[in-house]
Amino acid sequence: MILKKIYLLLALLLFTSFYFSLKAQNSDLINASLSLLNSVNNGCDCCNTLNMNQPFYEGKIILKDNTVYTGKISVNQPFENKMITILNIDNNYTPIDNALIKEVHLEHTENKNLTETKFINLNSDERLYRLIYLNESLVTVYDSSNKLFDDLLVGRIIIKENNTLTDTWNFWSSGPKKDLINYINERDFTNFKQRDFESLNDLFAKL
Repeated sequence: MILKKIYLLLALLLFTSFYFSLKAQNSDLINASLSLLNSVNNGCDCCNTLNMNQPFYEGKIILKDNTVYTGKISVNQPFENKMITILNIDNNYTPIDNALIKEVHLEHTENKNLTETKFINLNSDERLYRLIYLNESLVTVYDSSNKLFDDLLVGRIIIKENNTLTDTWNFWSSGPKKDLINYINERDFTNFKQRDFESLNDLFAKL
């Protein structure tokens, strides 16, 4: 009887330990990643390695477990074969592995109106992709810029349509705008050229 109670107690302790370990997993990973920046706060030249001179923007980070952090943020910083996002709160820098992040929202003012640029974790390549167009949730377009959206397409374009992700990048094309036009032409059997679109809004209208 006593032996049975001991086994029950051990099982309960094991379950409790596992539960709190699972609950604290993201916190542990974030704390572990602090070692990436210990020397930054001590004044070594790791700042250049971590691209600390890149722009930081006010905003929030939403982790995959829905934990939210607010502060100044710089997304998609490469470090030791990883992509991290750096959170600055009162000049204390915390690196967060992009694999932990669900979304980043960066705030900015445009024509006196507060707006935001979103970055989404789309796939397993560890980059957060910038949301540049959303058509009633039917077609969503992303690019690979790390900056606020400024009506320019940057780098790789990824399109989500009918719950399917399509990477439009083509080594032989003249850039992301042409990649997007190629996607439309292939989908709709059209023959648009870059000169057919005076603005991005004209191009997005075809999506």
